[in-house]
Amino acid sequence: MERYHPVINLIYFGLVIGCSMVFLHPVCLFVSIVCAAGYTVTLFGFKKALKGFGVVMILMLLTALINPAFSHQGVTELMELPGGNMLTLESMLFGVAAAFMLGSTLLWFRAVSEILTSDKIVYLFGRAFPILGLLLSMILGFIPKVRKKYFEIAMCRAKELNTGNRFYRFKYKLSCYISNISVLITWILEDSIEMGRSMKGRGYGIYGRTRYTIYRFTKRDALMLLFILVTGIYVIAGAINGAVSWYYYPVTGGAGGGAYSISVYAVYAMLCFCPVFETIGAAVSQEMNGKRIRI
Repeated sequence: MERYHPVINLIYFGLVIGCSMVFLHPVCLFVSIVCAAGYTVTLFGFKKALKGFGVVMILMLLTALINPAFSHQGVTELMELPGGNMLTLESMLFGVAAAFMLGSTLLWFRAVSEILTSDKIVYLFGRAFPILGLLLSMILGFIPKVRKKYFEIAMCRAKELNTGNRFYRFKYKLSCYISNISVLITWILEDSIEMGRSMKGRGYGIYGRTRYTIYRFTKRDALMLLFILVTGIYVIAGAINGAVSWYYYPVTGGAGGGAYSISVYAVYAMLCFCPVFETIGAAVSQEMNGKRIRI
């Protein structure tokens, strides 16, 4: 998706993330998280994507465990908790659904941070909302910069962490973390001020300022936009008509396996799998073109 126009990226990810956060049907949740995980692997590679999967899995596990501990709705009682409340099957199922929704949303947002770079954010919002565009570009740009800067700051004191006894090392580590965070916050504030002054000096946000952009809306973008709109409208219409409706309280149930519901599931899977197929197809096409050139 990174090769498409920024408007295409904004519409696609906005639609997919919105559906992932709204649809609670088990089939839709499964499709969303599988597609998000697959796209994360194709985008970052398996080793790099695996590091982020660990954090997402921990958050999903915590979400699945927290909901039945605090929510006791539902009619199917399984056991009595130490506090006297009942553990219900419906609360456990809703906790699993919320965990899948959170995991898929986080994975989609990880892909968004890679695809919608700061220059694309400025292009999308710079003309109509210059302050918002600058703010979003700074936030997305700060995430990798802050991580790299903190690593540089921490490396300066890494040599002294293994000296002294255990209590001294713990005390020194704690003081180092606090000091590193303080230095990092100071650097963030100074960098944001410098960026704001630089953008102001270039006339950013001034009415009538001309802009140069490398993005052009091509026929390929138009075809992708048509596909997104057709599939998105079909899925939204199916959701309005109850094809993907699902409820967990007081009993679990919802739309079953009717022909219309199955068609909505299939179209939703096509929509979510679109970037995976596009990335794989682009890689295969590039490899075949490389072989032709070598021949």
